[in-house]
Amino acid sequence: MTIYYTLTFFILLLEMFSFCLLVLPLPFRWRSALMRFVTTSPVMAKAFYGLKIVFGFIFVLFADTINRLQRIEAEKEEDPANFHDYGYEASFKAKKFYAQRNLYLTGFTLFLSLILERTCTLVTQMLKREEELDAIKKEAALTSEDQNRIIQSEKSYKDQLAKLTEEAKELRQKERDFASLKKRAAQQSEEYERLIKEEEKFNLCK
Repeated sequence: MTIYYTLTFFILLLEMFSFCLLVLPLPFRWRSALMRFVTTSPVMAKAFYGLKIVFGFIFVLFADTINRLQRIEAEKEEDPANFHDYGYEASFKAKKFYAQRNLYLTGFTLFLSLILERTCTLVTQMLKREEELDAIKKEAALTSEDQNRIIQSEKSYKDQLAKLTEEAKELRQKERDFASLKKRAAQQSEEYERLIKEEEKFNLCK
């Protein structure tokens, strides 16, 4: 296998490893940190740019392999008499096998690159939605706590209001009692003054 097909094979292995890493059930923090590093790191951005160029060359290899397979099939149709020779037939089958192998290798590499890119996008969106959901849950918890505090404050205010209302009733009752007592004291004072005057008149008549 030539050097460029060997590199294509290693790129395919790297894609398989990356895909397995994406679909592994990692903890949310680890997955979030990994995706944040991949999407924000300038080193990864340069690596992705280089990979796009490499995938362009792999696509050229894929097209060349398809063309080579067509040439091999055309060669078989043009000179079928040579296939009675065992050596020629073995050489033809070997060339066809290597061409098909290269076709599958480059084709799967390109196909897996598309799947990997789409999976990475979906995982990133899923992580964003999970972060938004966590933020909403925290806001809901804070809102619930605020509502509980408001309910407790309202209950406390109602208790204080009931207590103050009861005290106001007691004060009004004491005020009425004091007014009644004051009225009786005034009546008794008038009665006492009248009795004093009558006693004085009685003493003068003697």
